[in-house]
Amino acid sequence: MRVLGMKTPIIYLKSFDLLVTFVCLNCTIQANATNTTAPFTTEQERCIIPAADFHQVNPHILRAILRVESSLKPNTVTRNDNGTMDVGMGGMNSSHFRELSKFGIAPDHLLDACVATYVAAWHLKKNVNKFGNTWFGVAAYHSVTPYFNQRYQVMLYNELIKSGTVEGSMMRVPPLKYK
Repeated sequence: MRVLGMKTPIIYLKSFDLLVTFVCLNCTIQANATNTTAPFTTEQERCIIPAADFHQVNPHILRAILRVESSLKPNTVTRNDNGTMDVGMGGMNSSHFRELSKFGIAPDHLLDACVATYVAAWHLKKNVNKFGNTWFGVAAYHSVTPYFNQRYQVMLYNELIKSGTVEGSMMRVPPLKYK
């Protein structure tokens, strides 16, 4: 796989026998010329670049997260088997609501596409700061449990291919399993 417009180091994910390329969060990634849809042009995408700039994360990674979490649907609310819920375009889990309330953000605020995008960028940046600018750090947005983290890595990678941000072949998403 080649990320357009930049050289990238390679990471090997043993448990899925995949060869994937790390996408640097702080690098500029050029859109694939063959991609027919212009990125960041929909109403739901209007805050991706400003939020990414503000929190210093890659806008293409941020967009991929929002696509994986909700298909860019601002009113998404999902109830999880563990009793938590994911709210908004960034699928922000209710386990973060207390921390978000310290910033004046209530769960219903996450139903606004812009608020959800800024919160998603903030959450992504927190995880990258904690775990490093790596696929694991990016996928820690979703989970730090190795299996679920690596599964999310594949989902983000596939979304980056679909958007034309990276070139490569789609990978099989491992099945959702509960431990």
